[in-house]
Amino acid sequence: MRDLIPYLKLFRKHAGMMSLGLLLSICTLLAGIGLLSLSGWFLTASAVAGLAVITKDQFNYMTPAGAVRFFSIVRTASRWGDRVISHDATFRVLTTLRNAFWKKLTPLSIHQLRQWKQGELLNRLVADIDALDNLYLRLITPVVAALLVISALTLTLYLFDPQLAFFMGGSLLLIACVIPFIFYHLGKKPGQALVIKQSLLRQTTTTYLANQAELLLCNADQAYLNEIFSAEDALIEAQQNMIRINAFATSCMLALLTLLMCLMLWFSANGVGAHVQADPLSALMVFLALASFEAIQPLAGSFQYLSSTLTAAKRLNDVMDTSPVIQFGSRTEFASSGVIEIQNIEFTYPQQEHPVLSSLSLMVGDQEKVAILGATGCGKSTLLSLLTREWDAAQGHIMLDGSPLSDFSELALRNSMSVVSQRVHIFSATLAENLKIAKQAATDDELKTLLHLVELDNLLEDKQPNGGLKQWIGEGGRALSGGEQRRLSLARALLHNAPIMIFDEVTEGLDPATEQQIMRLILNLCQDKTILMVTHRLTGLDKFDRIALMEAGNFKEIDSHISLMTNNNYYRNLFTHKEV
Repeated sequence: MRDLIPYLKLFRKHAGMMSLGLLLSICTLLAGIGLLSLSGWFLTASAVAGLAVITKDQFNYMTPAGAVRFFSIVRTASRWGDRVISHDATFRVLTTLRNAFWKKLTPLSIHQLRQWKQGELLNRLVADIDALDNLYLRLITPVVAALLVISALTLTLYLFDPQLAFFMGGSLLLIACVIPFIFYHLGKKPGQALVIKQSLLRQTTTTYLANQAELLLCNADQAYLNEIFSAEDALIEAQQNMIRINAFATSCMLALLTLLMCLMLWFSANGVGAHVQADPLSALMVFLALASFEAIQPLAGSFQYLSSTLTAAKRLNDVMDTSPVIQFGSRTEFASSGVIEIQNIEFTYPQQEHPVLSSLSLMVGDQEKVAILGATGCGKSTLLSLLTREWDAAQGHIMLDGSPLSDFSELALRNSMSVVSQRVHIFSATLAENLKIAKQAATDDELKTLLHLVELDNLLEDKQPNGGLKQWIGEGGRALSGGEQRRLSLARALLHNAPIMIFDEVTEGLDPATEQQIMRLILNLCQDKTILMVTHRLTGLDKFDRIALMEAGNFKEIDSHISLMTNNNYYRNLFTHKEV
């Protein structure tokens, strides 16, 4: 139950709304009990009065009839208000939970997020948080309402007959405690399985959809579809198990309440209170027992889903209790210049013995263009990960604009540099929306000018009604060529307008002509910015101020293109093969 404590604390923000929903639920139950019991007594009393010639004209028909109408109206209004307020409170609570979960999730670094499988975080954000609505709707509200109603019934009956009151109150309390406890244990494993199977189905489906093109090309889609079908069958089986337990619990609860009603009929047959014979008050006792069904019966399923709620809470706590390993500083001003100083960096990935970077140092001046050249696996991308603070170096320092990288807040750091990677993510949105992620306030004229600079004028042709900036790019930008996607990412980086531009293998996979065009655009459009480019391609390197040759986690030599071509045989020989 400790796993639920953080979420109960979050409920305090909506305590007023939740209390109002609980109050309306109690009013609904009490009005229902009053309506049924008073109606039973009224019908019985009317029948008895009608049989007696002396009392038939003296019996007051109007007051009980008015009370019945009153309880009917109150029950209808309270039921409507209960549904509106309770569900509104639940949605507000779920919104608070999702916001709290997201605030815990976003500070985590990329490598921390990789500990969860694809689709797993989505399942926790959606399904597991949804499972917590049982805590209020199916547990807190029914339990509190049932206990208060049992107390009210016991006090009401005590006014007529203390023995019947204690018998009925004790019986209802015993049923309310024993049955949920039994079926909580019966539904514990099926409830846990329900959450896990639901998560598994979401994971397998997400994996299939994310990699559908590759699976179809390799004719491997059927195997993944079979996994989805198996996960679906397992989920259906788990749901069926919960339905069976729920049906059994409801049947047991109904049987016990029916037995209680029969016993109340039997005990009240000898009279109620001072009355030694059965009269309309006997009917009132029976109908009070019958009316208690509405308050007690929901408890059959209240604790049945507690195991699902606890399992979901534990899975959420796995994320909520994870502390970010990267702690950002308090500096809110972004870098005004593009000076980067890397001093004696040491870095080793977790669970690996050999360092990826060792005693690595580099000084990049303001508006200087530096290319880091090296074979795959030499540590180039790791260095960029340290610059963007996906990781922190074990030793050494990285200075940006004269200040340690760790002093910058995350917003200031992101505003200080633009990163263009090999893989460009295109959102399933319009062309304008894909560009505005870098600058929300950008005008259409600004976007058009930028697209013209990166030579994407063809995308601005309004040949169709939804052409130009309003055209739908689609998921993954499949309608765009590789070169167009790289130009679009360059446009985003320019729109971001940071003093430092970091490029990670931006020409990988492009044909030579497109590669030259991309390099020309980068060098022409980023003349007033610091450029740090990681590559193992040789196109355009002669236009850079310096080339840093990287090997086995360190810089073998750093010099200009002309000097390296003259004095470095390794670098000169690279141009014979045209690739590292």
